[in-house]
Amino acid sequence: MHKHKKDKYIETQKARIDLYFKHNLKNYNSLQITNTYKSPMGGYFISGHINNDKRYYFDAHISSIESYQFNGNLGFNPKTLEKLFYHPDPSKQLKPNEIIKREHLNKQDYEADPPIIWGF
Repeated sequence: MHKHKKDKYIETQKARIDLYFKHNLKNYNSLQITNTYKSPMGGYFISGHINNDKRYYFDAHISSIESYQFNGNLGFNPKTLEKLFYHPDPSKQLKPNEIIKREHLNKQDYEADPPIIWGF
């Protein structure tokens, strides 16, 4: 049961990250997740890269501030991935919550509770 909840949470966050990239990056095709982990401070990280190119890596941070849902908090290499953003200024990028509302998407498809226990 726990593994199912963790997998559902990761897939839901992947959908949110995908939505974010589709609306904010030029020439975006796909994302690959390479690692997921819980930080000692209680947040979660999902690492990966886009378009099957490891140069375009990212670290998506998910915290309690956003109810444990990815909403645009992203770490990446400014020399590579930053060049693909329509707007390099993060304040001008569309956040997943804004996209869901603007596109009239089913909010329930893009939200999941994190598992209480993460790992083994």
